[in-house]
Amino acid sequence: MIRLRIPKTRAFRPNFPLSFPLSFLFSILALFLPLYSCSSKTVTSFPWNSSEGKPLAFTQTKDFPEGQENRFGPGREHNAYKLVEALVLPEGYMVAAELSAIREDLVLGFSLGPELNKLGEELRFALPKGRSRFYLSLPAGRSLRVLSLNLDAGAPGKSGDFEEWARLESVKILPSFRGFEELEGGYRVSDGISIKKPEPGASRISIQNPPASFGAGDSPVLVLRYRQRAELDMVIEAGTRLLARCMSANREIRLPLSALGTLETLGSLQITVPDAVGLASAFIESASADQAHLTDPGTLLLGEGPGQGEEYRWYRWDLLPSVILFDFRNYDIQDAYLKRLAFFVEKRGFVGRLAPNQEIAPLHGWNAHDYKAEDLARFFALAEKQRFPLNPEELRLRDFLLAQGLIHKKGGGYGFSENGAIISISRESPDYLRRTFLTHESSHAIFFADARYRTFCIDLWNGMPEEEKWFWKLYFGWMNYNTASSYLMANEVQAYLVQQAPGRAGDYFTETLVERLLEHHPELEEKIARYMEEFSGSFEARAKVLDSWLRSNYGFKAGSIYFLR
Repeated sequence: MIRLRIPKTRAFRPNFPLSFPLSFLFSILALFLPLYSCSSKTVTSFPWNSSEGKPLAFTQTKDFPEGQENRFGPGREHNAYKLVEALVLPEGYMVAAELSAIREDLVLGFSLGPELNKLGEELRFALPKGRSRFYLSLPAGRSLRVLSLNLDAGAPGKSGDFEEWARLESVKILPSFRGFEELEGGYRVSDGISIKKPEPGASRISIQNPPASFGAGDSPVLVLRYRQRAELDMVIEAGTRLLARCMSANREIRLPLSALGTLETLGSLQITVPDAVGLASAFIESASADQAHLTDPGTLLLGEGPGQGEEYRWYRWDLLPSVILFDFRNYDIQDAYLKRLAFFVEKRGFVGRLAPNQEIAPLHGWNAHDYKAEDLARFFALAEKQRFPLNPEELRLRDFLLAQGLIHKKGGGYGFSENGAIISISRESPDYLRRTFLTHESSHAIFFADARYRTFCIDLWNGMPEEEKWFWKLYFGWMNYNTASSYLMANEVQAYLVQQAPGRAGDYFTETLVERLLEHHPELEEKIARYMEEFSGSFEARAKVLDSWLRSNYGFKAGSIYFLR
């Protein structure tokens, strides 16, 4: 636990308690920082690297001893470092200064040159003990020449020998970072953030994110980490208002900014967090290629769908990264990619064979889909073996899955990621069905990717008496599922049970599904009525069992297997 007692100053105190308020964060104040005449000797006691990692030549403006130009203490509270040649920062980059603090109660001031200093634009942060990195923005159109540091301890140091308070370890030009993050043994924090207390029991952090903060083509992601899981919501506001339930097993929410809008429309983000949860980190940065698409399934329900010229948007599930989530523009495009797969994997009379287009064209596939990587590999291996003419969309799917590692070339066929799976929904579905379909398909993904849940569901199905299974087989047979597969039946039973809250399961199965069946099979009315007299209560009871498992292991609840909404 780090607790920093700051002397009389308006800077935030980074105490980092287990809950809000966020008074432990950083305050940015406008002050003046004096500059000094430049020494001509090149500094070598710490590196200053370019965005390419190349060392830059620079000097100090004070007369700190040679080899100790980066060491601050009594009598050495201020220094400035001047590049031999002014530097223009690439778009999407910031100045990052890393310091190690030995003493507590320090306040650190930064300025990026005389031009800024004349405007009084010094940035002040509380400097916690340990190692921290500070990210500083350079206004558009300005070149970088000088980095000034000003350390305030609030009280004089000991007399006698020099007492080191803090050390400047490095200066680097790094990709943009906005917000704050706890690290092991330290922190990283940027300018452009502020904290308020809008109401009792909650705190609000604002993250300024001007369009120039990130380079063109980058994929900025908002990452929120919290200390305590609770049945409470964080509120994310950026032109639109989102809720994030704080129950993730990772205690983390990841949200691509594209789900909120474009960088041009995002002047700032505001995150309001209950004190009982406690925000550990909140930041925006450009994610690496393998991290850019990681998010909660609820992201599919937010923002706009595929962009112009795109057939779908895709993401990886942050809790189950081997699961890829597709959001298709419409049913026709989704069918072109996945309809033949539906018949190959699940449809009675078609399982295991590749049906030609003319055979399945008049038949209904699914409005939403789910497939494990093993079945995807079998599908493409058989098509290759038989030289079956797949659609262009199916070939694009194959190449996409290869690129993402869900399947891979193996001998004359395809291998697969052991826990890999894909699920999909369509923008053509109305909103209420998109929510239901997403929950339904997400539960399938857990079944494919988590052996514990899969075993739990198979045991649930196998443990049912045959008399209870009768209705399930009747309904899924009418839906044209392959009811001879216990694996498929266990998977579908759990998905239908958890696609709504347990309290609604009874009505759904005893009324909605019964009405659908009787429309086509009125002769079964008496038999179904007798079944419901005996087993109507089992639907809610079994849904509660599954709901309890999901809550305990993931934090989800039946009816919404996602946290963002």
